[in-house]
Amino acid sequence: MSRRRLTAGFAAYAVRLLFWTAFSTCWLAAQQQPADLILNNGKIVTVDKNFSIAQAVAVTGNTITAVGSDADVLKLAGPSTQVIDLKGRTVVPGVMDTHHHYSGLEYGGKLTEPERAVYAVDWRGVRTKEDVLNQIKGFIDKYKFKPGEWIHFDNELTFQGEGNETTKLQGDILFNQLNRWELDKAAPNNPIIMSEGIPEYNGLLLNGVAMDILWKNYGNFIKQNGRYWIDSAGRPDGHIESVATRPILMKYEPQPTPETLVPLFRMMQEEMVANGQTTISGRYPAFRVAALKLLESRGQLLGRTAYGLEDEFGVMADLNGGMKKLQGVVGSGDDKIWVASVAPSSVDGSGSRMCTNQAKHMTGAIDGLYPMGQCYQDGEFRGAAGKGAAIPKNYYHDWLMASAKYSIRFANTHMSGDRSINQFIKTIGDAQAQYGAASTKYWASDHCVLVNPADLPKAAKLGILFSCYSNPINNGAEIARDYGDNVAQTFISPVKSMVAAGMHPAYEQESSQVWQGLSLFMTRKDRDGKVWGPQEKLDHATALKMTTIWAAEYILKPDKLGSIEKGKLADMAVLDRDYLTISDEDVAKIQPQVTIFDGKIVFVHTQFAQEYNLRPAGAVISTYKELTKRRNGNGGNGG
Repeated sequence: MSRRRLTAGFAAYAVRLLFWTAFSTCWLAAQQQPADLILNNGKIVTVDKNFSIAQAVAVTGNTITAVGSDADVLKLAGPSTQVIDLKGRTVVPGVMDTHHHYSGLEYGGKLTEPERAVYAVDWRGVRTKEDVLNQIKGFIDKYKFKPGEWIHFDNELTFQGEGNETTKLQGDILFNQLNRWELDKAAPNNPIIMSEGIPEYNGLLLNGVAMDILWKNYGNFIKQNGRYWIDSAGRPDGHIESVATRPILMKYEPQPTPETLVPLFRMMQEEMVANGQTTISGRYPAFRVAALKLLESRGQLLGRTAYGLEDEFGVMADLNGGMKKLQGVVGSGDDKIWVASVAPSSVDGSGSRMCTNQAKHMTGAIDGLYPMGQCYQDGEFRGAAGKGAAIPKNYYHDWLMASAKYSIRFANTHMSGDRSINQFIKTIGDAQAQYGAASTKYWASDHCVLVNPADLPKAAKLGILFSCYSNPINNGAEIARDYGDNVAQTFISPVKSMVAAGMHPAYEQESSQVWQGLSLFMTRKDRDGKVWGPQEKLDHATALKMTTIWAAEYILKPDKLGSIEKGKLADMAVLDRDYLTISDEDVAKIQPQVTIFDGKIVFVHTQFAQEYNLRPAGAVISTYKELTKRRNGNGGNGG
């Protein structure tokens, strides 16, 4: 009996041994699976914690499977492995932009106005309010809108810069002469929305039909949280600012369909990968996210998007209940499209409407309306000077505190002025005191146009992240005229001071011109060659960290993106010159030769394609310069 048991036990052991031997053999084979792609004989700038330099990198599927010497990495080559001899070229992680607008309409030159869902009012010949009203009537007659159909008009004028006789005349017509009652004369049967020459989140003009709808559904909310202008009799006159703009934008403003946006977004992404850009982040409404997901479902996506969910802000009356329902939404999605925050879009104005503690020289086009800027976090700010109705609450402050209570991340939000940032820092301090330090983990402020360096030590202590862009350096002369030379020399994007305080500022540019923006952080020279804030110049390595590993921290994926390391997602760019040794000025001239996104070659520069006879299926074969020719005559990215 015992002998039979021994025999049975040995047999069972033998079966287990055979199983584990077979399993181990399969496991080892899987570990030694040949790479799909190897880049060798290059300068691989890994941007790992040691900022190490390697010779080669291997990719299997969408993952980096080896980084090291040519000899070691080439051992992973198999019969089907694509091996590219870089001939000494530099490779960097796929670069990122952490505040990138995503409209796509700059590529929609062939779209009709109904497809764009917006109708342009031409102000070049406008001298009276009747000139505007006649254009509105003309559009309604031309397109025969049905009664009750919402119409969105874009006034083609701007109050973003400095004032002159033209802006004075236009401002008088738009802000003083036109109102809800005048617009009803041109559009008595349709609710209409008009832009005001500033971002629409900051200001809109509605006719009476639209105001009646807004007041019926959101009137009590707006009376508490504002902001809206009133006439001499105390009546809402049709001019609204945030928070009152939000229901209009989120619930009523007509928008292009996702199907319309998909080919435009694709063109935008083609430009991005032509510059080595594989990830962007920004705040987007649901219809834009739907277009991105449609692009993904069609297998045409060329980059990753971490977005701020912006549809909730300004339409959520019950902040306590609403935020509770949003717990867990940040981080949801996949590795190509995911939620990075729940965002209010902006907390102040831009240009001379920045919220600032600095004395203004009143040179901006509409400084008379906004002597301190549009300071939405400030409980005393009710809107344009002398025009806004009194409101008892401050929705922005309440939103921040409710977000902290439920640990809902705040990021992807425009914050230009030093006063705005100072108020933001104070509110985060209050939130942490009440709900703990973890309540505001990874909270961030975007833009860094004017940041008081004196605020940075406290911001660093609170764990605040910054997303900064270099464009304001080009506006140094204008900022100096607005606020004085000292402010222009010390407050504009003080990124080196942030690094010195122990912070990791992320890079943004609001365009696909990554290398020009990084170069500007190094030279600090405006277009005329004048240097602004020389003490804030960055070295090449630090600038690269801003757009790679530090940007990955901002978008909440430093474990998967931002460096070239084994186990991370394979996003990389092959450059045409040595980023680490060329001059600061020459960084702006970099032309990526190959861009790899999610393990696949998605862009090849025309010259590289010819040299290597490399034309992967589905990849863009072109140059950045050629791709930008498809725009509607502008280099921006909308928003």
